[in-house]
Amino acid sequence: MEPLHFILGAVAYVLTGFLKSRQPFDPAKAAKTLALAALLAAANHLLGLDVPEEELAALLAAGEVAVAENLLKAVWRRVFSPI
Repeated sequence: MEPLHFILGAVAYVLTGFLKSRQPFDPAKAAKTLALAALLAAANHLLGLDVPEEELAALLAAGEVAVAENLLKAVWRRVFSPI
């Protein structure tokens, strides 16, 4: 997995997490998530870890579920929450 993929995944997670939240955007929280992604990307790259196809599919599915859940919660809260 390329380091850029970690960062792009973290950005998607941060953005969808913000959309589902009713709180103001917290740059410190976003920075922590991005820093974790960068740390994981660097560690995997430096260790030369290759992810087998089956494991990559599982990781991609986990990320997809997290992002989809955040988006669904964001829509649900905006549509069905009292104003």
